Formats: sequence, structure tokens, C-alpha cells
Amino acid sequence: MKRVIPYWEKGGDWSRQGFFIKRVESRLPVEATEIPRTTLPFFAFLFLLEGEMLADIDGEQCLCRGGQFLLIPANIPFSVHHYADLVGYTGGFNLSSLRDMSYGFLTAGKPVLRTYWFDSATFFAQVMDRMTAAYARGDTGYFSRAFDLILYSIPSPGEAKAHPLVNRFFELLFDRNKVLDSVSGYAERLNISPSYLNKLVRTQTRHSAMDWVEISRVNWAKSLLKDSDLSVGEVSVAVGVDDPSYFTRFFRKSTGMTPSEFRHRMARKGKEDK
Repeated sequence: MKRVIPYWEKGGDWSRQGFFIKRVESRLPVEATEIPRTTLPFFAFLFLLEGEMLADIDGEQCLCRGGQFLLIPANIPFSVHHYADLVGYTGGFNLSSLRDMSYGFLTAGKPVLRTYWFDSATFFAQVMDRMTAAYARGDTGYFSRAFDLILYSIPSPGEAKAHPLVNRFFELLFDRNKVLDSVSGYAERLNISPSYLNKLVRTQTRHSAMDWVEISRVNWAKSLLKDSDLSVGEVSVAVGVDDPSYFTRFFRKSTGMTPSEFRHRMARKGKEDK
């Protein structure tokens, strides 16, 4: 496995500008020994579009997935246990590079994990892309204005947190060691009614539990079709659909392609990228 060199070891004095940002894309899994325990003299951040990263931040486990923004305070020890299929942006900044340093979470000394849903995630991905371009051309003013917009979207300490049942629902939903269940199945495991689970999840995410089950199902199916040799029927069963014909209709409705068409497209794209 190739040694990964963190961006802060790659040379170049970015400290005069007060910030750093770069786009990251790593399709290979990286184990804990690749990124040792580190303490940085600046705030570090990660915004994921795809993939996942599991980190230990000052003794607490933190799992960051696509659509999430992770902020690690300066001088807080952290290490990365694992990451895979990462696509997104990473960087660091000094407080002096910000337009507004009054945000409570900047002085709380705790990591911040913020989830952006759908349109918001797309919007902030575009902001990150423009920030990366601004950094490349030395436009410090744009970075400060754009990053202030991101910080403004983060709740201050003491604001309402996600309901524990919603957190548990997502833990169950994205456990890839288990076959995907129905909303009724998840509600039963949480000892609540399906209607109450839908209501809780919609209140916190603007989408029902059913929406999230379908999102998880199609995303897991895409991953299996792209990265495994399972037949379409086996993929169907793995994502909790016993009827392959229904699975094909569901997949086409969600993606505009049949499972076989998607697999062929991904195989062709993989050859073109080599």
C-alpha cells in the first residue's frame, strides 16, 4: 500500500496566506497506519462529495461521509483510521484569514461535523470548487468571503442536535454488513411506529425515512454493480429486493438506466480513465 503524504508535508509556505485548499480524489482504501496521529497548528477541514473517512479526534470516533463537512480545531490530536473512495476538498486555515472570528464553535475546541442535504450539498460543493480556483490564483479575498458563508451555515454550540433515534436509523441504514430493510423493519428495531419514524426523519432532514431507504438502496446497488462481480439478481437480493424485475424497474426510475446498462457504462468509464 502506497504511503500517503498529508498535504501539510508537501512543502510550500501557505501560512503567509493563512489558508490552504485542494481537491482530493482517492479511490483506494487507506488503513490507519498510513496517516499517523497528528496535531496541527491550524484548523483543518474536509468536505466530502463521495466516500467516507473514519477518524479519531482527541479520543472520539468520527465518521465523515459524502455531503458532510468536518472541521478539526487547531492543536487537537487526531488520526485517520480508514478512508475509501474519497472525492471532495480538504484544507486548513488560520483564524486571521477569516472575515469573522466570532463563531462559537471556533473557540469551543471541539470538532464539528455538519451534514448538507441535496441542494445545499451541491451548492457548497460549487463554493468549494470556486475557493480552490481562487486559492490557485492567489485570491485571498474570495476565499475569506466564501469560507465565511460556510462557517455561517454551521450551528452554534447549544443548538438543537439530531434526534438520537434519527442517528440510530442512519447507523442501521448505512451498515453495509446487513441487508437493507424496509421502513417498517427499521421502525421495529427502534421500537417505534413506521409513521413516527418517517415523521422524525422528515423533521430533521426534510426527507422521509422511505426516501432515505430508497437513496441508500440505489447508492448501494451502484457500488455493487460497479465494484463487484455479483449478478444483477444477486445485487437485487443484497440491497433488500427479492424480485429482480422490480429491482430493475426501481433502478431505472432512479438512474435512467437498467442495472446492466449502468454496469457497462462504469466499466467503459474505468477503461477510459486508465
